[in-house]
Amino acid sequence: MDILSNGYKFRRGTGSPFDAQPNTSFDLGGTEQKPVQWCTHCMMEVQVGTEAYNQNQVWGKKHWCKRCGGVTASAVYFHVGSLMTPGTPLLDKAIAWAGTRKELIK
Repeated sequence: MDILSNGYKFRRGTGSPFDAQPNTSFDLGGTEQKPVQWCTHCMMEVQVGTEAYNQNQVWGKKHWCKRCGGVTASAVYFHVGSLMTPGTPLLDKAIAWAGTRKELIK
């Protein structure tokens, strides 16, 4: 039996919480090789770069504008067994990283 659910794959440890979920009703014209997102700083559709962060139980991912370096989308996921588990310094570091601009070399 082959289960294709991304959530199930993640719970089994074989997937990522940031696996792409395609939305066919909304398309900015990008492709998988050249993703396109809206940049609020440039006020236009731009190509984006992607960075991922994964250490211990903390996953982070951000998309940044290749034109100005601003973050267009980011997410941090902290996997714990209980809601009473306090955050760690690693979680704080990931949250700070997710909102940091990318310094572009010109």
